[in-house]
Amino acid sequence: MTLPVSRHSYASYYSKPAPADPSDASPVAHLTAKRRAALECYTRLHDVELPAGRWEFSSDLPVGKGMSSSTADILALIRCLDSLFDHKDDPDTTRRILTAIERSDAIHADRYTLYLSGAHVFVRDYPSTVAFNVCYAYDEHEVRTEDYPETDLLHVYQDSARDYADSLRRLDEALTDQDGLAMAREATRSAELAQRYLRSDLVADLLRDYWDLGGVGVIRAHTGTVVGLLSTADFDATTRADLCRYFLLRGYRCYFTRAGYPLV
Repeated sequence: MTLPVSRHSYASYYSKPAPADPSDASPVAHLTAKRRAALECYTRLHDVELPAGRWEFSSDLPVGKGMSSSTADILALIRCLDSLFDHKDDPDTTRRILTAIERSDAIHADRYTLYLSGAHVFVRDYPSTVAFNVCYAYDEHEVRTEDYPETDLLHVYQDSARDYADSLRRLDEALTDQDGLAMAREATRSAELAQRYLRSDLVADLLRDYWDLGGVGVIRAHTGTVVGLLSTADFDATTRADLCRYFLLRGYRCYFTRAGYPLV
């Protein structure tokens, strides 16, 4: 399960007359490999052809921080193409395209869901009425998920299978009841368990201090690159200043956002 945050990727496509120079005619010349793969999958599945034009992309999701930036890029491209060709949003087609490209989180869902990211299968949906305010930070270096071998992670998960199973059961109950405090407790438990295989000093500090900082839990990406504090209260000016100071003393710049549902 992934906690969605109010950060976005955007894609725009501008049609234009065919260029005089045929070398400028390709609308895919400057696409990344994953965007190109998504475009090829989309046009093949829908049997459409992209008119002459140019792409523009922007994003407020940092790359290489474990925040699903590449998946967000793909989804932005798909939704732009849906608009261009007047297609309705089709979750099945979206999953087929993502399956052909990469393992991805269910950031295209509009509710809390239990999702098998490798198989791209929705297992269960939940009511979605709980949102949090989040103060988070991330390491400056980029992280490639493929640098963390799945087999090694599976061994760690197997060694802690009982703990993860118990946490999943409690999280399932919390999501069913839409109990925000219980959801935050299980996020914190997940952060604690992850310390066993990828320790983070910042996570350790937050696990010790989050309650005193006015939080109700701790979140972290499985790589430990993104670390955050969950709060059910608004961050006023004094709280923001205190949190900025806390992270700066540890060498991090912090950011504030909303997470969960609804995001506004």
